[in-house]
Amino acid sequence: MLSSTGIRSLSERWGKSIFHCPYCHGYELDSGRIAVIATGPMSIHQAQLLPEWGDTTFFLNGALEIDKATRDDLVHRGVSIESGLIERISGNVEVILTDERRMAFAGVFTAPHNEPSSPIAKQLDCRMVEIPMGKQIWTGDTKETSAPGVFACGDVARAPHSVSLAVADGAWAGAQIHRSLVWPDS
Repeated sequence: MLSSTGIRSLSERWGKSIFHCPYCHGYELDSGRIAVIATGPMSIHQAQLLPEWGDTTFFLNGALEIDKATRDDLVHRGVSIESGLIERISGNVEVILTDERRMAFAGVFTAPHNEPSSPIAKQLDCRMVEIPMGKQIWTGDTKETSAPGVFACGDVARAPHSVSLAVADGAWAGAQIHRSLVWPDS
């Protein structure tokens, strides 16, 4: 199966050995070797963060080019930069390049392009906004969408995506929904 990065067998490993957030999953790698697969400019941010969790290799994979200042910054942080193209991921996390080189890692991080998987927001004509990680439902401070009386929270309506932040966002949305029922004209 191809992922949004075009790499075979990446999606089957999602959440097991391939992740999006070091704050959610960095500890699981026990300071092992880490790969970052570029999908766009946000991937530089991941590559800059991850050396705190282990030896990091940044695969540009044809997704972006980096300037000298960015390259120097990454090297200064201890990041190895690999410009070869990835053919596939094998085993737990063995990155196989198109030139047949193989590199084993404890885990891989990549920045997917997210958007709501349910058609409900579109059906209700809720305004969508582009963010660096994809598309999400626009909400105001009260978590109400552009469709009056419709509220959204969690990963579908905020970034960054994290279980703990989504739970907090849901608690705030719930309080705001209750407020709108108690004082519907405010």
